[in-house]
Amino acid sequence: MKISTIAAELNSLAYHGRGIIIGKSADSKKAVTAYFIMGRSENSRNRVFVPEGDAMRTKAFDESKMTDPHLIIYYPVRVLGNKTFGTYGDLTDTIYNLMV
Repeated sequence: MKISTIAAELNSLAYHGRGIIIGKSADSKKAVTAYFIMGRSENSRNRVFVPEGDAMRTKAFDESKMTDPHLIIYYPVRVLGNKTFGTYGDLTDTIYNLMV
């Protein structure tokens, strides 16, 4: 089996899409999670992650270029008590609202 780095794998792709990577720190003492998105359309590429309290949400990098916020503005990560969860799109809010 060939072992490769995450960076090498992602750099080998023309389109990364969306992904969640879960692992552990080098000392194996902490969990580590990475979430990434890559858009195909200009509207989808015009977003960045911003922290908001315990959550993370997306926002338009350049508000003047945003054409439809419906599919690009959402909370990909939410925290509720000792639970952290992440999804694609508005599914995170659906789960969060069912749990509160």
